[in-house]
Amino acid sequence: MPALSQQLAQHPCADPSSPVGARLLLKEGRPYQEAVDNFSPYEKIQEPQPAVRAAVAELIRSRQTGPQKRPTHVYVNNRLEGNALGAIAAILEL
Repeated sequence: MPALSQQLAQHPCADPSSPVGARLLLKEGRPYQEAVDNFSPYEKIQEPQPAVRAAVAELIRSRQTGPQKRPTHVYVNNRLEGNALGAIAAILEL
């Protein structure tokens, strides 16, 4: 699957009144089992993904501007960076 920034460029959220969701599952090109083997037991960020963080932060910001603010639902998997809660905290800092 293409990087989040590429997906957003190809399929922008044209209707600002509609809700949007994003799933942050794995680094582009990484097999699931490799992420499990490398990151388990998911206690800390092990491989930050700054491009993914920036793309999703921009997605959230873009949905919070203008008169029709809409929620953006973001689902983050431990196998993206090694710890979902840490990744969420890092995204919120942006």
